[in-house]
Amino acid sequence: MKMKRIIQILLIVISSVSMSYGQEFLDFTSRYNRQKRVLLVPFDERIYFNDATADIARRDGLTHDEIMEYFRYQLSLYLTNALIDSCEVVDLLKDNTREAEADISGLYTTMSYELRLAEFEIETGKRAEKLEEARRKQREEEMKNARPGIQNGELVGRKQQTDDMYLHIIIGQPDVLKEIATRRNVDYFLFINQFDIKTDYRDPYLSGQRNVQRLMRVHFSIYNTEGEFISGNFASTKVPIYEDDKEHIVTQYFPEIMRQILKKIKFH
Repeated sequence: MKMKRIIQILLIVISSVSMSYGQEFLDFTSRYNRQKRVLLVPFDERIYFNDATADIARRDGLTHDEIMEYFRYQLSLYLTNALIDSCEVVDLLKDNTREAEADISGLYTTMSYELRLAEFEIETGKRAEKLEEARRKQREEEMKNARPGIQNGELVGRKQQTDDMYLHIIIGQPDVLKEIATRRNVDYFLFINQFDIKTDYRDPYLSGQRNVQRLMRVHFSIYNTEGEFISGNFASTKVPIYEDDKEHIVTQYFPEIMRQILKKIKFH
């Protein structure tokens, strides 16, 4: 009986330690973080770019706004289902109340946008870390030189590469996040900053061919309840230019977006 009691105590201790680690970091390979609540904020309707919209509209007879709302809702639905095993998701799009509408509007009001370098997963080792550090320094210098400036009395600037950048949000009023977090009892905010499907028109000779690809990207940022930035990145996948079935786009290409987001997402 004494040995059984000792084993029970050890199990309780181990469980407590596991839960405490879960509170420090959300690990999406385990279920220990299920007690964490994450508020999912959909992308602003104005931050939506989709080169396939016209093709989908011709196929289904839908308006631009109807197509945008379809992808907006499906993106929130897929994200909720992807995260549900690891944390409790509070989806503002599912909450059809005036309070939810006010929260979305309030959050959008305090947000501004900027392009930031994305973080890339690198192999372990000093050499890999040095190469990544060198890449970031080079890109930061390129970004600095690309900023508009006055030269000989004229505004000039260079076109900059954006393939390794994501659209980040900046919270102007952290108190808005604090108030919502307290009222809704959430631990983190997951913002979907932008959803876009864009065609690569850099080669004009390929623009009419069926082998041209569109790039789907979902940009996201994570903040804590104090309004402090935690992490941000983007997920992407290619969609054939001839694809005009919105349901097929969602079922075929959203799973890869979800896989990347779960891999890149970080809640510290």
